Amino acid sequence: MKKITCISYHNSGSGAVDDFLREFDGIQFAPSDVEARFLQDPDGISDLEYNLVDNWHRLNSGFAIKRFEKFANYYNHTYSLIFGSEWKNQTKQYVQKLIDFSFPGYWHADVRLQNDISQLIYKLKRGISKLSPQKYRKSPDYNYYPNLISYHSRPDRETFYRITRDFCENLCNSISHEGTEYIVLDQCVSTTNISRYLNYIDDLKVIIVDRDPRDLFIQGIRGNTHVLPHNPSLFAVQYMDMRFSIDEELKNPNVIKIQFEDLIYNYDQTTKLICDFLGLDPEKHIRKKEFFNPAISIKNTQMWKRDKGLNMEINELEKKLKKYFYEFPEEYKD
Repeated sequence: MKKITCISYHNSGSGAVDDFLREFDGIQFAPSDVEARFLQDPDGISDLEYNLVDNWHRLNSGFAIKRFEKFANYYNHTYSLIFGSEWKNQTKQYVQKLIDFSFPGYWHADVRLQNDISQLIYKLKRGISKLSPQKYRKSPDYNYYPNLISYHSRPDRETFYRITRDFCENLCNSISHEGTEYIVLDQCVSTTNISRYLNYIDDLKVIIVDRDPRDLFIQGIRGNTHVLPHNPSLFAVQYMDMRFSIDEELKNPNVIKIQFEDLIYNYDQTTKLICDFLGLDPEKHIRKKEFFNPAISIKNTQMWKRDKGLNMEINELEKKLKKYFYEFPEEYKD
C-alpha cells in the first residue's frame, strides 16, 4: 500500500495539499486530523534506532524501549484517534519483537520513570539507610525495586528496520478500507533527516510545503502562536535554520517541495506536479476544488499588505529573508 505524508515548517501550508488529496477517490485519510509524529518525536522510533543501533549500550538500550513504551502510553488517546485500538496492540507487539530477553532488575535511570510517590519513597528509604548506623545500612547495590524488569535489546540495523516497517504497515492497514490505494499520514516525518525516516515505512512519498515568511510571521503574531518567535530577528534565524538541509532532502526521489502560493497562483501546473509525483490518476480527481479552492485560499496570501501595524517587522524580515520571498504574479502584486 502506498503512503503519503504532507509536511511543513509549522503553518506553511501542508493542510492545503491534504485538502487537495481529499478530492481523489482511492485516497484514505485517518479518522482524525491529529499528526502522526511517532517516527520523529522524542522517545519515538528515531530515538529507538539511535539507542538500539547507532549508539548501543547495555543500559541505554533497554531504557530507550521503556521510554518508547511510556511515549506510546502517554499518547495512547492521540494515536487511537488515528489507528484505533491497533495503536496499543501494535506498539505492544513491536516492543516484544525488539526485546531479546528481560530479567528482574533496574538501574538508576529507571527510577526517573516511576511516579512521584514511588520516587519519594525511594529517596526516603535511601536517606534513612545513609543516616542509619553502619551495621543497618543497605549496600549500594540494594534492590529497592524488586518488581522492576530490565530489557536487553541489540538488533542489527536491518532487523530493526524490518520490525519497524512491519509495525508501520500494520498500523496503516488498520485504517485502510476496500479500494484504498493510498494512506495519508499527517506530519509523520520531519522536514530534516527525511532519508532516516524513510527506512521505517515502506513506499512513502513526502511532500514538503513552504510559504512566504512574511505571511508566516503575520499569521503567527495575529494568532498569538506559542511555537514561533514573535521577534522578527529571532524568527528569521529560526526560519533559515529549519530549512538548512532542504537541498540535501530534495536529492531523495521520494521527496518534493512545493510552495503554498503556487497551489493558488499556479494551480494547474502545481497540482499536475503533485499528481505526477504520486502517480495519481487524474480520472480519480472526482471532487475537484471541493476541499481546496484557490479562489478561497488566496486570502491567506500577501497578508502583510493588509496588516499595516507590523510594517517595521516586515521590513526587518526583508533584510534577512528576502531570498525566501515568493515572487507573486505582476497582476496580483498590488
